[in-house]
Amino acid sequence: MKIRVKEVCVLKHRLAFVFALNLIVLGVAAIGVDSDQYTQDLKDEDSSVRAQAAMALGELNDAESVDSLLLALKDENSSVRSESAKALGWIGDDRASDQLIQALNDPDWDVRSSSALALGHIKNPNAVDPLIQLLSDENSLVRASAAGALGKIGNEEAVDPLIQALSDEDPRVRYEAAKALGDIKDSRSVDALVKSLNDSDVSVRYWAIIALGNINDSRAAEYLIRTSTEDEDDYIRNAASIVLNEKGWS
Repeated sequence: MKIRVKEVCVLKHRLAFVFALNLIVLGVAAIGVDSDQYTQDLKDEDSSVRAQAAMALGELNDAESVDSLLLALKDENSSVRSESAKALGWIGDDRASDQLIQALNDPDWDVRSSSALALGHIKNPNAVDPLIQLLSDENSLVRASAAGALGKIGNEEAVDPLIQALSDEDPRVRYEAAKALGDIKDSRSVDALVKSLNDSDVSVRYWAIIALGNINDSRAAEYLIRTSTEDEDDYIRNAASIVLNEKGWS
């Protein structure tokens, strides 16, 4: 059966209207429910309700819910634990650091990943060593989350482990490591980041360029010049040119 163009347009407008209406309804519902209700929902018998409640408390950024979320961090359901870890990270209260560090050993990879990201937001230096250990996790997304968190904390102890992570088999880990090294801005990582300019993955090459620009070590200039003219990807060549111009190295 053929559908006329006019009918398709009408259908699109109706769908857009329904979508917008749903957003309004959800917004009104969110305004009408305070954090106390979500805190109660953390005890609901339905794990999906508990997970949604944890997510909502994180979005509300309510520091008064930290104790309840710490209890939920030990929930029997891994999704609840993961959402609780994320919420604690968004709230950013240092009281959660110790239990989030313990959660880095959770049997579920998603909980470990969420806990690493949360610790990156909180930036407690006590998390540095456990996060460095997590760079060897069996799950690549966990390793990537650990690398990103170490960059946010910005401790120089993580430089050498992050340099090693630039050789990880998963490009997500490599580009998070490159990004983290750019955040830490330690010149010890320049040589390793220069090597990453030849990485097979475009994202890794891009973040290596950005990191070298952040570190602001002129030793990288000649390599960025070469990248700006020889890389096979237009986006990468442009990124290198921008950094060169910003630093006055061109």
